[in-house]
Amino acid sequence: MKNNKRNNNSNINEMEEKKTVELPVLDFFKINLLSFIVPLYPCLGLFILYIYLFAILFPLDPIFHLFFIPCFLIMLYYVYLILLVEFTAFWASRWHKKSPPKQGVFQRVLDDLNSEEGKMMKFYHRRGFIIKFPMWLTSKSMFPWLVNRALRRISHNKIAHNVIYCDAYVGLEFTDLGENTFFYPTSALSSHAVNTIFGKITMLEIKLGDNTTLYPGAIAGPNAVTNANNVIFPNTVLHKNWRGKPDKFFYQGSPGRPIERNYEK
Repeated sequence: MKNNKRNNNSNINEMEEKKTVELPVLDFFKINLLSFIVPLYPCLGLFILYIYLFAILFPLDPIFHLFFIPCFLIMLYYVYLILLVEFTAFWASRWHKKSPPKQGVFQRVLDDLNSEEGKMMKFYHRRGFIIKFPMWLTSKSMFPWLVNRALRRISHNKIAHNVIYCDAYVGLEFTDLGENTFFYPTSALSSHAVNTIFGKITMLEIKLGDNTTLYPGAIAGPNAVTNANNVIFPNTVLHKNWRGKPDKFFYQGSPGRPIERNYEK
């Protein structure tokens, strides 16, 4: 009996190991180094040009440099972020052409990259990897609104005006966010769900209506849809294919259920 249990456990462990997603070492360093370094060169060139023009060719008073250089460096940082997003978007566009993102439920094929779904999984994981550095850097910068630019340009998300993430977990792909959508810290979007028991992955668009608010700990899963002015209270789960009710605006619980709000006059 003990031997049988050991054999079963070893078989389960082998199956789990086979399902592990690993990025080749060469691709890992290539994506990280090129994404970081290539946008850095134009910024470095602008800084050298500034030194040449205003410190060597047309020297200015040191007091001018004391006040201007900090502003110039902040501007270069902003330029670097824009170039990083655009360069990464250009790189990812090649993968979009080779394997366009698709919505649906697919076999999570990781060991046969020549099959149609295996190829789709390969580029799905590559797209998810390449966006993480520009997404993290823009969200943690002094220009956090640039994370929306990264999500639009690199992953082709539909993000309207005045969408604000407050240190929330963004949806990397397949999100359609209406105007004035607001995410409190620790709220999260996940347009994909891995069904490991069945060996499948679900990738469906999340659609949030205008003025939707997600409080801390609220989670929206694949194909969750909110209406305009919906308020999702803390620790609420909008599971896969979740739908609210047309005449209800406040939701709480797991799964999210409508609740009544009483206002004092």
